[in-house]
Amino acid sequence: MQVHLLAIAVLALAFLLGALRGINLGAVALVGGGAMVLLVTGKGVDELYAAFPADLFVLLIGVTFLFGIAAVNGTIEWVVDVLSRSVRGRASVMPWLLFLIAGVVTSLGALAPVVVGLVAPIGMRLAKKHGISPRLAGLMILHGACCGNFSPVNLLGATVNSTLERGGLDPSPIALFLANIGYNVLLGVVIYCLFGGLKLWRAERDTPALAFPAVGQPAVATVGAAAIATEPGGTPAGTSGGPARTSAAGSEAAGPPGPQPLGFDRIKGLTLAVIVVVGVIAMVGKVDLGILALSAAVILMVVAPKSSAGAAKRIAWDVVLLICGVVTYVGLLNEIGTIKFVGDAANSLGSPLATAFLICLIGAVVSAFASSAGIIAVLIPLAMPFLLSGQISVTGMAIAVAISATVVDSTPFSTIGAVVLSNADAEDRDYTYRGFLSWGALMVVTAPVLTMAFVLPGLL
Repeated sequence: MQVHLLAIAVLALAFLLGALRGINLGAVALVGGGAMVLLVTGKGVDELYAAFPADLFVLLIGVTFLFGIAAVNGTIEWVVDVLSRSVRGRASVMPWLLFLIAGVVTSLGALAPVVVGLVAPIGMRLAKKHGISPRLAGLMILHGACCGNFSPVNLLGATVNSTLERGGLDPSPIALFLANIGYNVLLGVVIYCLFGGLKLWRAERDTPALAFPAVGQPAVATVGAAAIATEPGGTPAGTSGGPARTSAAGSEAAGPPGPQPLGFDRIKGLTLAVIVVVGVIAMVGKVDLGILALSAAVILMVVAPKSSAGAAKRIAWDVVLLICGVVTYVGLLNEIGTIKFVGDAANSLGSPLATAFLICLIGAVVSAFASSAGIIAVLIPLAMPFLLSGQISVTGMAIAVAISATVVDSTPFSTIGAVVLSNADAEDRDYTYRGFLSWGALMVVTAPVLTMAFVLPGLL
């Protein structure tokens, strides 16, 4: 017991040092893990290395390298331009567009890390271009992806349902799926209101919004029933010396041409094709996204070296150290049995509600730093004796555990949180990190409490 308590204390100390001293938390966690295996557990440093998340390391490098190439050769900028025009430049709509795209694709069976790895680079660049908070864009992508986690055809949904079936319990796949969607949609509304979405909406309502025109057409801003031709950049013609002309709704106003669509060339086409192929193979073939992305990046470097120059500098090494260090330490806690120790303590309680709450809390805390799929695969079997006793609703408990273990993926230490953070602009990364950390901590605290609403009906 003393070893487990000490291991938890070291993790808390690492967080404290990282917060107060501004040291990379991953480096502190690695040092703490080294101290644990050398001075306390006596297992040797190989135990620490065994917990290193090699798959996450390759994923972060591969995805940021591939999309670094797509950024330097202009492909990302072109896709951002197309998406901007699809919603006619309305920044207030773009966060929900990202949320919807991520949610639909994960619901169709794609794993959240794959979806976020493909959507985040474009979404974060879209946010930068239109003055959308990177916290807003990033969290909408993350919780959009979480919406589809427990689709019956998604790996996480299948894991929960099959584990319950093997234990002799009856799962409710549709109830699990819909409850998770509803919870994340509500979180999306909260995120939109808290992180600047309403401000974007009010700005578009109160000021002329620049509409993205078709090729060769002037940009037109609409105010009520009148249309005002605008200068490039959105300034109404006439405000900087030129005369402005207005007309009734439906007619065009004379003015200088608006921003034209970006050009599409062979390199952009090749890069886009490679990204699509990587995504399809990762989703359908279940091949590791990190290796695929890294291979694709190398191929593009070989085929088009000049247009890919400088892409390696876009690999987010500080994020790689941060995430891999913390995840390594949590993996060590799992190896030495600390996670199981806490889970067993929860199962030993006499109160069904208290046990359910502690299991969800463990899932939330651990999953904030580790694989959601991994912790769900551990927690459902741990809760099986408790569920078989008939003291609590199987469906309600499954929903509570599933949501508690996945909504915390918005922390910067989870796989998908790390991918989004690594795609934020360098100048925005610290700001985004603090936002993700605060929101993720809120999810860790609130999810186990709020999801008891699914458990309580089974106790009454």
